[in-house]
Amino acid sequence: MKDGLLKAISADGTIRAVIATTTELVSCARRKHDLSYTATAALGRALTAGVLLAPMLARDGQVALKFHGNGPLGRVVVDASPRGTVRGYVEHPQVELPLNSLGNFDVGGAIGSSGYLHVTVDSGFGAPHTSTVELASGEVGEDVNRYLVTSDQTGSLVVVGTHLTSKGVEAAGGLLVQLLPDHTEETICKIENNITTFGTFTFLMRRGMSLENILQRILNGFEVRPLTDVKPISFYCKCSQERFVEALKVLPANDLLSMAEEDGQAEGRCQFCNELYLVKKEGLLDLAKGQ
Repeated sequence: MKDGLLKAISADGTIRAVIATTTELVSCARRKHDLSYTATAALGRALTAGVLLAPMLARDGQVALKFHGNGPLGRVVVDASPRGTVRGYVEHPQVELPLNSLGNFDVGGAIGSSGYLHVTVDSGFGAPHTSTVELASGEVGEDVNRYLVTSDQTGSLVVVGTHLTSKGVEAAGGLLVQLLPDHTEETICKIENNITTFGTFTFLMRRGMSLENILQRILNGFEVRPLTDVKPISFYCKCSQERFVEALKVLPANDLLSMAEEDGQAEGRCQFCNELYLVKKEGLLDLAKGQ
């Protein structure tokens, strides 16, 4: 199944949902950052969470998630846009932990249960706004759900998952359900029961089910109306050689000359996609002359 995102609403106006499959983009992130199994599971969940939150913004908006817990993985950072693009990284990509008591990758132990989630929303109008909440568990889905409930004042259910084997990322994706004003207590209970009955999100994906079918299973008992066609999503970073050169231009001429003579080049690596950029000695000398 290709990566994609679908938005929907229930006919009775009680819930709004965003559902996404992210297998290819999580696989891309794993290759770019050479991630361990545990780091892949953590970043995969965070990337999926960013994909699910971004559609709530205007097309030119942006949402950034920064998980900063007390676990060995360090910071987990994601940057997503409503245009279907997302990028991200973990501070210590080689961290590996034993499976937890449930036999799953220990994402909560890797991120840590003590710390903060910072969510910065740039709506495209005015200054960006940052909200900070304490981590609920470090499991990502629960932490994003806490943010929505406490900072966004929205009743919600966030489900994100990444299924990994020795062959790589076999399934990744998630679901965000928001409760609208006319919902009842029974609404969220029904959705939770459906998840328990039909299995995890990645389990349904591995059975070859489409986004539409997964949505119908998880929201069984509701009449669901898609708001959009399935929209493509991908791992995309806006860094470039041109941006790196522009960053070098702000340095004093003496610093550029020192790099040219002492190192013979300048290099920079993008944290978000791990791409390496180089400017050779001749290029540095040209930049220094232009100062």
